[in-house]
Amino acid sequence: MKILALGNSFSADCTAHLEKMTSGTYVRNLYIGGCSLERHANNLNSRAAAYELQKDGIALSPDLVSANEIFASDAWDVITVQQVSGKSGLYDTYYPHLTTVLEQIRALCPNAKIVWNQTWAYATYSTHGDFPNYDCDQQKMFAMINETSHRVARENGLDVIEVGRAIQTLREQLPPDGTELCRDSSHLSLDYGRYAAAYVWAKFFVLPVGDYIPDGADPKRIAEIRQICNRLA
Repeated sequence: MKILALGNSFSADCTAHLEKMTSGTYVRNLYIGGCSLERHANNLNSRAAAYELQKDGIALSPDLVSANEIFASDAWDVITVQQVSGKSGLYDTYYPHLTTVLEQIRALCPNAKIVWNQTWAYATYSTHGDFPNYDCDQQKMFAMINETSHRVARENGLDVIEVGRAIQTLREQLPPDGTELCRDSSHLSLDYGRYAAAYVWAKFFVLPVGDYIPDGADPKRIAEIRQICNRLA
């Protein structure tokens, strides 16, 4: 399966472990830090060479590429789309930009399935500049992201990878370690947080998951993450 993410640092978090965790997958991420749907739409319209093409969350080359070029370069099975984290729960930020993005992808990759990647709420201790959009309340941020992502997906005929829901559930059910699965209060930790996101993607795409464990991770905590994610309907 060939999977391409059109995103930012949050899609880098989701895809960093996916190829290593599964077999028979080819995963790439089109990365601009903090990239919103509006910026993606502008880049696609102008064919801007503005993206870092990543594998395992790492740039493949110092040269930047256009999303248009990468869309047309391969027979992608799946392309994922998302909103920038701070605007993910704000419905008014989606249109008309999402419409432009979907039109461009469908024109360039008519055989690819487009899927919505649901981002997650910030840690309760976050100082991110967009956290006040949600009254600096993690539960409120998650609820708004969850409602908005499913609303937008329904409007555009997209399925949703519920990473945000999984991360919130893990925060509630895992023994706490003070990180809330984050490395900086918004991005996922390099071991457990990123593993959890990739595992949710693997489950969503029904990909076989091997015994890969990130460097330094406790196998028992990885097993707990898998068990909790497996219970999500």
